[in-house]
Amino acid sequence: MRINRRAVVGLGLVAGAAMAAPAEAQTPGVLEVAGDPAGRYAAAFEDIRAYGAQHMAAYGLPGLTVSIVGPDGLTAFLRFGHGDLDGRGPIRPDQLFQIGSISKSFTALCVFKLVDAGQLSLDADVRKLLPDLPLPSDGPLTVQSLLNHGSGLPDDAPIFPRGGDGRLWRGFAPGTHWSYSNLGFALLSELVERVSGRPFADYLQAEILTPLSMAATRPAILTGERALYAASYAPFYGDRAFPRAGPLGPGPWTDMTEGSGCVASTAADMARYARYLISAGSGRGAPLLSDAAALHFCQPTIDAPGWAVKGAKYANGLAVVPVEDRALLHHTGGMLSFNSAIHVDPIAGVGAFASTNVGLISYRPRELTAYACARLRAVVDGRPAPKPVAVPPKASEAGDVLNRYVGAKGEVLVVTASPRGLTATLAGKAVEMEIVDEDAFIAVDPAATPFALVFRRSAKTVTRAWWGEVEYVREGQTFTPPTSAAVRALTGHYGNDDPWRGAFHVLAQGEALYLDGTARLTPLPGGAYRIGDEDWSPERLWFEAPAGGRPQRIVISGVDYLRRP
Repeated sequence: MRINRRAVVGLGLVAGAAMAAPAEAQTPGVLEVAGDPAGRYAAAFEDIRAYGAQHMAAYGLPGLTVSIVGPDGLTAFLRFGHGDLDGRGPIRPDQLFQIGSISKSFTALCVFKLVDAGQLSLDADVRKLLPDLPLPSDGPLTVQSLLNHGSGLPDDAPIFPRGGDGRLWRGFAPGTHWSYSNLGFALLSELVERVSGRPFADYLQAEILTPLSMAATRPAILTGERALYAASYAPFYGDRAFPRAGPLGPGPWTDMTEGSGCVASTAADMARYARYLISAGSGRGAPLLSDAAALHFCQPTIDAPGWAVKGAKYANGLAVVPVEDRALLHHTGGMLSFNSAIHVDPIAGVGAFASTNVGLISYRPRELTAYACARLRAVVDGRPAPKPVAVPPKASEAGDVLNRYVGAKGEVLVVTASPRGLTATLAGKAVEMEIVDEDAFIAVDPAATPFALVFRRSAKTVTRAWWGEVEYVREGQTFTPPTSAAVRALTGHYGNDDPWRGAFHVLAQGEALYLDGTARLTPLPGGAYRIGDEDWSPERLWFEAPAGGRPQRIVISGVDYLRRP
């Protein structure tokens, strides 16, 4: 299982009563269309609206806004559900939504603007341009490697990290693997400031947003403007994985000014942005770039096997992914209480953006925006209408994990199939669970347990299950030797009050340590642990501040977490 701050680390929430999206939020949605006087696209828009309504119902979304653009000035907007669950206020056209990592494409445009002007080179060594930052000393760190996530840097380490020797590090040599790095784009926004001599938000506003007439878009997410945003939500239980359509609470707020995710926008402005990406992908860079620079900006430079879509590549702040038989520009964005996606097909001249006002969940509206592009392309090309991906997706077969397991004290765990994945029955209590990763399941009712049920294999055969730190084995299997006192001392509950970080458990399963029972910790020379299964993973963990024989603090990729009861 891949380590991810949103998927593995439990994330805290502000207090609030649990709530679910109300039934009236699952209506067909408000549709506004311009530029289609003959109604050529009417059936396509109705199909997209119906598919959006399915997403609302299947994932329990509070609200959803969708922008669609096409040839000859075609523009459509869809609004579903509520911008405020308490007041039942509908999503409004003027409300801001945080677009998350789609901001990376704006940051990349800032970089390309400087490159186009001859002020910066994609091959420049960032260590020489930012000499006062604690950047890795083992070889060059190029601008291009930051733009395409091929640098080897960790995902969410701060620029000035805690732990280790106080310097940033890499998990692999640049270009040898692909690993998503928000840190890389934080460095790029710092680089834009240094080269341009202007604050990043000012440069982004003047050089990108204003020329694109994106007047409502904000280049920084600031508390003082919170009233301009749709009310937003996050999982009610912040210390465990979130099941599909689980209970929600009010979302936390933090300011965001780094180029990895600092942009907030409206549906109308994101339609303008989708139109620009159509132009850029077709080799027309005005009003931002030269035509050659625009093509370079959209050109994939590295395979991205870690992206959620099979066959993905990565360009510069934009993924390039297959939709049907064509490569589309694409990105998603996940924030504390918003999730977004964009797809653009420059050949067909169509694009779609969608955002929902709930965050810290695994859902992104990528299937909706991909379908919107494919459905409009069918009209443009005169092809039959495509079928969308099923919503919700059909649960994977639980397969060979279904069996009877026994604990060390004789307790029996029975695992049977269920519609969402499986049902685990222990001591007469049945817990329905859904699959979240290969051989890993979480409770459909998050109040039932904070721990994932994880199955382990030997020679591809399931031999045992771990539920937290309790092991259950199949008939004929031996139990894992008990955990030593030295390893047991490292386990516990650790937390950080930043809602981006949250809390998690370090669990022992025999002599092996795991974050929340899923992400393996591998000891490295010098006292650090590598997080995740890949031997090139850049994520690191250090145990620190021993007292009473137990560490009172751990550092995960440069950030402190304190031991909690």
